Amino acid sequence: MPTTTTGSQSDFNRNRTDGSASDIEAQLQQLREDIRNLARSVAAAGNEKADEVKGKARRAASDAADASLQMVDAAREQAKSLERDLERQIRSNPLQSVAIAAGVGFLFALITRR
Repeated sequence: MPTTTTGSQSDFNRNRTDGSASDIEAQLQQLREDIRNLARSVAAAGNEKADEVKGKARRAASDAADASLQMVDAAREQAKSLERDLERQIRSNPLQSVAIAAGVGFLFALITRR
């Protein structure tokens, strides 16, 4: 026996389709909201990580600056120590120092002439 569609069944099918469309629309809206929330979460996590990396970079730069200042101070102290030793050597052996200075000057003059 063939089935006939009555007006009420047709309305039922249409309402069911309309209900599904509104359900799909609601789910799409929920999905959009979830994606927005996820994007915010990812952005916040990225910002936190970026801040962490910036902090590490600042600390590394500060440590490098401190280390270079210490090296400069150490070199300055070593130069002062060499200067004091040289001065002490010159005061204890003035004639030898003058002879060495004259010899270095003579060699420098020979080299620059050529």
